[in-house]
Amino acid sequence: MNHKSTIRVISGLLKGHSILMPKTQATRSSKAILKESLFNTLNYELSSHHFVEVFAGTGSIAIEALSRGVQGAICIEKDKQAFEILQQNTQNIKKKFPHFNMDIFFGDSFILLPQIIKNLTEKRLILFFDPPFPIRENFQKVYEECFLLLEKIPTNQELIVIFEHFSNYKMPQIIKDFSIIKSKKFGKSSLSYYTNTIKE
Repeated sequence: MNHKSTIRVISGLLKGHSILMPKTQATRSSKAILKESLFNTLNYELSSHHFVEVFAGTGSIAIEALSRGVQGAICIEKDKQAFEILQQNTQNIKKKFPHFNMDIFFGDSFILLPQIIKNLTEKRLILFFDPPFPIRENFQKVYEECFLLLEKIPTNQELIVIFEHFSNYKMPQIIKDFSIIKSKKFGKSSLSYYTNTIKE
């Protein structure tokens, strides 16, 4: 299997740890500068939240989140090759740090995510969306499907939602109960952050 390519964890307990990556464009890793900005922004939230990488690929963002102190990480991936590498990455991490809480799910995020979140109603969650694009021109449709997915998620708990997206795509200010609080551009890619208002 051709997945000898690796990237390294940037910071935290796993700093320098190698993460296996496939030699394919179907699963792409986020730029280091974008990743560093993401975790600098989330810095004070990490220790009190669980991190969900919605389209996980090989789990590089969730692993970075674990390294930096989130309570637990959840990865969802439906591509068989990517999931096999995700399994190997998870096993490698648990050999080093058996106490790390990392759960992985094989299947369609659009089906599994609402089900998974229903079982995490007492947890504070960070949801990270970086959807894959089989054809680059279809990215608008994929984003719209992600927004519809977000509308299906129960919002009776505190959620932080982050989208990694093409910079030339104008993200909505409001998605159901979620309002945009920050957006930052990194060349062709951007990060947009949303939170929901908890009704007492």
